[in-house]
Amino acid sequence: MNIVNPNEIAKWFCNKGIIENPNSKEANMKIQKLLFFSQLIYMAEHNGETMFDEEFKAFKDGVVLESVMNNYWKNYKTEFSNIQSSELQIDSNIENTLEKTSVIFGDASAQELSELSHEFETWNTFFNKSKKFGFYVKKYSVMPYNELKKELYRIEKVLKGYELSKQYPDLEEEDY
Repeated sequence: MNIVNPNEIAKWFCNKGIIENPNSKEANMKIQKLLFFSQLIYMAEHNGETMFDEEFKAFKDGVVLESVMNNYWKNYKTEFSNIQSSELQIDSNIENTLEKTSVIFGDASAQELSELSHEFETWNTFFNKSKKFGFYVKKYSVMPYNELKKELYRIEKVLKGYELSKQYPDLEEEDY
C-alpha cells in the first residue's frame, strides 16, 4: 500500500533537525534506519500495512532503501536541505508514526541504529543470502515485508515501553 513516497519521509526527518552532519555518510545511514524503524512502527500499528511499497535491502551497515539512499546523495542540496514542513505531502497518521520514531530513535547515532537493525533476523538472513562467491548480490538482499512481519513483536515491545514512558513522565533513568 504505497501511501507516501519514502523520499518525503526522509525529507521530514531532515526537517526535524535530528540528522547530524547533513549530506554525509552518517546522515544518510541514520535516515535509512529511521525509515526502517518508522515503517516497522507503522506496520505494527496498522495490521501489517506499509507506508510505502519499496522493500529494504540488507546491506553491511544495516537496512537500506536504495532509491532514497541514491537520491539523498545526488540531490541533497535541492531536495533535502532547507525543507519547509508545508512542502511535505504526509498524512496525519504517517506523521504520527514519524513523531513516535523521532522520539524513540531520533537521539541515537547512525551507528547505534545500524547495530539495532542488525538485531533483526530478517536482516541477518538476507544479508548472508546476498553473499555469493566473495561478493554481495543486491537482488538477494531484498527483505520482503512478509518476512519482517514475523518480527513486528520486537517493535511492539518498544512501542509498549514508549507508551509506558508517556504515562510516567516524571520517572528518570537511574544508573545502578
